[in-house]
Amino acid sequence: MASLAESYPALLAALADHYGQPQLAPERRSAFEAVLAAALARPADPARAEAALEALDHSGLLEPRKLASIEPSELLDSLRDNGLSLSARSATLLVRLARWYSKAFGNEDLAHDPAARKLTGRREELAAINGVGLATADAILLAMGQPVYPLDRGTYRILVRHGWIDSATEYDQASELLSRQADGNREEIARLSTWLVQVGRQFCVPRSPKCQRCPLRCVLPDQGPLEPEV
Repeated sequence: MASLAESYPALLAALADHYGQPQLAPERRSAFEAVLAAALARPADPARAEAALEALDHSGLLEPRKLASIEPSELLDSLRDNGLSLSARSATLLVRLARWYSKAFGNEDLAHDPAARKLTGRREELAAINGVGLATADAILLAMGQPVYPLDRGTYRILVRHGWIDSATEYDQASELLSRQADGNREEIARLSTWLVQVGRQFCVPRSPKCQRCPLRCVLPDQGPLEPEV
């Protein structure tokens, strides 16, 4: 059975051939905007995340301290006035992130100075926020310039079914494995994450995976996918 390191060149080629180069997140005007975009893009499609950012901007709330100073119910009302319906859960998360950001960085625009962001220890702070978790915390840190892999459940299934990890592998071990394959290159990590999220949603589903149509069938073990509970 080939390791991930041995399979990685073929994996990248297969994903690029099937999906083409993914459209990565646009350059953000501020680190705070990147934080919100990363959090919104986890449960929502990218277009909806962009619409939410535009509505926040029109509401004058795309600044950390302004967003941190209001209640989620006020945010929902403001966004509705700007033509956007957002779930109460998402609104609460945005306010919580604004409060975290304000406490961590103040109202500074850190977009053009990654070294000033002082990200050491921020992962634990983010993961402690109700509604965030490790994958969203890593997605936020990736958006802020840290080369970490935000491991979703679909990507975890892909790794297990191809025999690259076993089902007892911890989140951090699996995340670090993928980051190492990308040589810590932030753009490659973002590209790989975008591709593997799609594979997990379209082919490597929890039950009855669609291996025959999957672009990664070329790197499956000879005996087929491994099927532990993941």
